[in-house]
Amino acid sequence: MVEFNKLQKLLQDFVVEVSFTSLKSGRQYSIPCTLRADIVPAVVKQSESDSILLYRLDTNKWEDLRISSIDGYKDPY
Repeated sequence: MVEFNKLQKLLQDFVVEVSFTSLKSGRQYSIPCTLRADIVPAVVKQSESDSILLYRLDTNKWEDLRISSIDGYKDPY
């Protein structure tokens, strides 16, 4: 299972390829996302929960993903 705090920290520092399954369509996606302050239009503070707000670089839009729908991510290290 994906850890909220670990993923959030990576997103704050890097662009991360996040893979998830859409709850609406059941389709799988792999998209570049970030929370880097120099890239996103606004910095958003979030506390740990069952979903994470991230910024999609493929559409330049915010996406609210349930942690349970995230299949994995490519660690930028």
